[in-house]
Amino acid sequence: MSRLFFNLIFILALSLSLAAQDSKPANASPAPAPVPAVPPAPAAGNAQSSPARPVAPAPGNATAAPAQPEAPAQPPLPPSTPVITLNFCPGAAPSNANAAANAPKTTCKKVITKAEFDRVLDAAIPRSRRPAGGDIPSQVKEAVAKEYVNMYIMSHEAEKRGLQNKDPLIEEMLQLSRMQVLAMALNQELQENTKLSDAEIEKYYNDNPSAFAEVSLRRLYIPKPAPAPNPTSTPANPTAANANDATPKPADADALKAAADKLHDRAAAGEDLDKLEKEAFDAAGTKQTPPPTQMGNRRHGILPPDQDALVFALDAGGVSKLFDNPGGWYLYKVESKRTLPLSDVKEEIQRKLQPEKLKDARDAITGNIKSDLNEKYFGGAPTSGPAPASGKAPSAPANNATDEPASAPKTSKAKTANNIVHKAQPAKTPAAANAAH
Repeated sequence: MSRLFFNLIFILALSLSLAAQDSKPANASPAPAPVPAVPPAPAAGNAQSSPARPVAPAPGNATAAPAQPEAPAQPPLPPSTPVITLNFCPGAAPSNANAAANAPKTTCKKVITKAEFDRVLDAAIPRSRRPAGGDIPSQVKEAVAKEYVNMYIMSHEAEKRGLQNKDPLIEEMLQLSRMQVLAMALNQELQENTKLSDAEIEKYYNDNPSAFAEVSLRRLYIPKPAPAPNPTSTPANPTAANANDATPKPADADALKAAADKLHDRAAAGEDLDKLEKEAFDAAGTKQTPPPTQMGNRRHGILPPDQDALVFALDAGGVSKLFDNPGGWYLYKVESKRTLPLSDVKEEIQRKLQPEKLKDARDAITGNIKSDLNEKYFGGAPTSGPAPASGKAPSAPANNATDEPASAPKTSKAKTANNIVHKAQPAKTPAAANAAH
């Protein structure tokens, strides 16, 4: 069978295999039959119109009928058992309908044994792509068989007509298909060879303890009050100067910082952060509901870099310094701290390191071979740059509450306080939208 057609059957079979994984396995135990409902009693005047029907036993009845014995499992077929039989003679198939009608009947048969078709299945559906247990559902086997038979007959007819010699493009496609299959086989081998051993995973775990540190965090946010704008007197508005005298002046920055420091000291002394945050919001004169102080568990790389190192250096119960931004101050408190056990992060280490190991294996094959592209043909060779760093820090989720609050105009401190904790929430007013940026 031609490589091109074989590649097509591989794609079809793989699609069917993946679809079958979402369905119930063929060898799953059938669901128990439902207990038949008790039929209604016949009317008094028509008691003899139909024979009596058995009544289903009550759930607690000890005399329930015994379960039916399971059907014995079928023994596996011998490898030489024919599984596909075609009344077909390779190389003798008529090339058109008229010839087929006039051709003498033949007793030629093409027999495909279980061993032969199992090899087709192994090539079309690799065991790594099969459902759990390695068994291929019967409907998938049948679909592959039907497609295989069609391609087997069609490819022989194409060869009989010499199509591979008539059109150079067909030969090129066959060569490309062969290259693709071989490249896929090599890639599969490299993936198997680059799986990390338990010793490699354990070594990485022991060499990088900080990567698996986890803290349970809370955060206290202290908003700054929003100063009222000062009106300016003009010749057209001579009374504005008097109005300016009655306008509240912006709060003293030193006094605000001193009040925030007191809240920090009370948090470090062990006072409840929810209580302190409510006091801070009341003092700022905002009607906004204070954001939750509970942040849950966090790993390295979630907080901004300047805060990450400081927070993870704290012991359990420790409180960070105050971090300042135009909208207010905030601090972190470490509720608890632990190192995740190896059993919890084993798969994470495998997912992180195997792609790096696989890339190294590929580079060892292709990295020393230089390719030059003719710019006159390709219109300019693609720009080559350094490979991306393998240890890229994970990005924070969109609704992460741990990012440093964004700078905000001093015209909407209350909205700013809410937005720094819930960045993913849409701003409710234009002022709040500006405060988020």
